[in-house]
Amino acid sequence: MILISNGGENAHRAARPGGSMAIGTVDGVFILESRTAENWFLRHRALEGIFVSGLTQLENGALIAATHGCGIARSDDEGRSWRFINNGITQFDAWAIRSGRLHGEEVLIAGTLPAALFISRDGGESWEELAALRQAPTAERWFFPPPPHKGHVKEIVIQGDRLYVGIEVGALLVSEDGGASFRTLPVDPDPAEVDVHRIAVHPARPGRILLSNGLVGMMESHDGGASWQRNAFASGLDYPEPMVIHPEQPDLIFVGGAVGWPPHWYRLGRARGRIARSRDGGQSWEMLLGGLPNGQRAMWGGLTLEAWPEGYALYAADTDGQVFSSRDGGESWCMIAEVAPVSKGDFYRGLAKGRPRIANVDDMMFFDAAKERMGKVEV
Repeated sequence: MILISNGGENAHRAARPGGSMAIGTVDGVFILESRTAENWFLRHRALEGIFVSGLTQLENGALIAATHGCGIARSDDEGRSWRFINNGITQFDAWAIRSGRLHGEEVLIAGTLPAALFISRDGGESWEELAALRQAPTAERWFFPPPPHKGHVKEIVIQGDRLYVGIEVGALLVSEDGGASFRTLPVDPDPAEVDVHRIAVHPARPGRILLSNGLVGMMESHDGGASWQRNAFASGLDYPEPMVIHPEQPDLIFVGGAVGWPPHWYRLGRARGRIARSRDGGQSWEMLLGGLPNGQRAMWGGLTLEAWPEGYALYAADTDGQVFSSRDGGESWCMIAEVAPVSKGDFYRGLAKGRPRIANVDDMMFFDAAKERMGKVEV
């Protein structure tokens, strides 16, 4: 099944193009089916009224959803019915969810606000906290610009014996012992500059880590995170958010982003969301506008790639709930569905048309370096 969400799985291998899709939105899960590549229809809705922040899938096909405020839910019937599986969960505002094999064992890992990490080894029936995360040296400096100004786990990547965790805002951490301990990778000496949105690693490129950093753009390391450099990102995209790498082509990368930063978007009334593609591992980028809106109000909330032996498809969803698809590498796109907004946090509220001022959306706090950078961008 194809999964689209902000904080979940977004790269899939398949024997043939998929005919079913689960989308995590601010108003539950939408299950779609297709008759052709461009003809999708709504089969089912579930978890209505619940903000689904992330979706992942176990090897046995079970769907797992992370939610804002309600913890973790599981479906064993392709999304038709769900039950909450919060045994051992102590923080219920989940921002990220991943499944995978860590040290050879299938696990589920969920990340929350305030920043905490939980692991399950039995398909989500029970959880335990990986408490070492909170003991990271910079943990007391993690924060998030909107209220309540507390940092959260935004990204989780399971790669063989390594577990990567991204904190928004404050740190990129790695564990090589199953989460018993973590070390901080030196992305920047100032935690306020480490705004981790997405992490991309690929087994065919050992040592390379790609990072979408909301404050400084795309970053990369080629020595396992020991040193970092800023990437020559696409002109006009200041804020990279969703990112996906082709599972069979390690240098083919897609990133969704916007012009400026949230304070600019809210003042202007539009984020001008765009999608960029790199064919050379992030050394150069090109904008993809064939069939996509240019300069629109919405921001991209989810970006997913499904690959099969003869090709691949891209799926992108925005904070207005529009879902687009491309089967020619991003050269041309068509809208295949309209669902509830797919959003990181409250972006969908901040970018709603004609909205009034919203205190817990607009009252953001930034450190001096970020303020200076934002002040240089014309809106």
